Amino acid sequence: MSLGTNMMDFLSSATARTLAEGGLMHNWYFLSEGASESARDTDDMFMWLWWFCLIWFVFLMGLMGYWTLKYLRKRGTIAPRSTHHNTPLEIAWTVIPTLFLVYIFFRGFFGYMDKVVSPGEALEINLTGSKWSWAMLYPNGAESTETTRVGAVDVPVFYMPAEVPIRLRMNSTDVMHAFWVPDLRTKQDVLPNRYTTLWFKANSPPADAKTMPTSALEAAGSKVKFIEDLAGVPYTDHIVFCAEYCGDQHSEMAAVLRVVPEDAWNRWLAVIAEGTGTLRDIGEATFKTKCATCHTIDGTRSTGPSWKNLYGYDRPLVGGKVIKGDDPDAFYNYIVESIKEPGKEIADTYKNQMSIIPLKEKQIIALIEYMKSLSDAPIAKLPTPGAEKFQQPADGAAAPPMQTPSK
Repeated sequence: MSLGTNMMDFLSSATARTLAEGGLMHNWYFLSEGASESARDTDDMFMWLWWFCLIWFVFLMGLMGYWTLKYLRKRGTIAPRSTHHNTPLEIAWTVIPTLFLVYIFFRGFFGYMDKVVSPGEALEINLTGSKWSWAMLYPNGAESTETTRVGAVDVPVFYMPAEVPIRLRMNSTDVMHAFWVPDLRTKQDVLPNRYTTLWFKANSPPADAKTMPTSALEAAGSKVKFIEDLAGVPYTDHIVFCAEYCGDQHSEMAAVLRVVPEDAWNRWLAVIAEGTGTLRDIGEATFKTKCATCHTIDGTRSTGPSWKNLYGYDRPLVGGKVIKGDDPDAFYNYIVESIKEPGKEIADTYKNQMSIIPLKEKQIIALIEYMKSLSDAPIAKLPTPGAEKFQQPADGAAAPPMQTPSK
């Protein structure tokens, strides 16, 4: 049910129509072309099985129809006695199909082993699934802050280097999820209290691929500064779904893998690692990638409370307790505690549905700065404790690039 729900949502989305118009669905037997060598192998194996089954089905049904007509019993004649045993025929219909099955087994086995055993030089990236979003932690500690619209929600964009083997080290903070990328023909369960892995090596963007605008992140609605020399870099987007039903917003748990040339990826990682921009801007980007699934900023009700005018106003909790909005320290501690231990204090009229989202101290303070910018309460104008050590200009210096493994 979950796969069908995701596919219907995707096919009805504006993103799917854009991909179709861009020529990525010209393959008549699949939604899109395989985006890696292993994906093409999967496609070839699938089509081999399809033709194998089709040819044998037509052949056998043809024989059945022919013999049905040829040996149709005629009125007034006695039916001949059936032959009870034919050794050559029985050997033939056992050995010939078995040879085909042996071929199918070994081809499938080696294909499976290629998919589950990653190369030793693969670049490892940590992936975390939680209700209802994905998060990636790159080797240098960076996290993507870019989002794009898929269907009706903003989802995170994860940049990947082309032609570089990537190994994802995956786990879940709450329930079982499944990381599924149709273009890569690969899926792997993401489990709580356990690590699973998945690897792929995405193809380079084709010659006619779309190219980056002058400031790709700003075009996507983020205030984080981007490197100007990435303008014109070709890229290919691959949609990520959750393929295991995980709750109310399972069908909206999506992301985008954006594949760019390796040198462009190194430049991107150098900038994104620094988290350049004001704390408020970083908080907005963090909200979009980690919080927007369950919270709104326009006052409308969602899975969790809206952030509009949340900071600095009285917050009634389940059980009758009230967090006073005019007490800066108490309210700040309430927000931090709600992020780190979401089940400890539950807002009145809401359920305990928030998962623990792993955030760095800077991200927590940045989220509070963003939350304060959405409020007109007097205490929202007061300094945030600890914010001073993270303040930096919007054009802060970038960290050295994280080099991918040599091929």
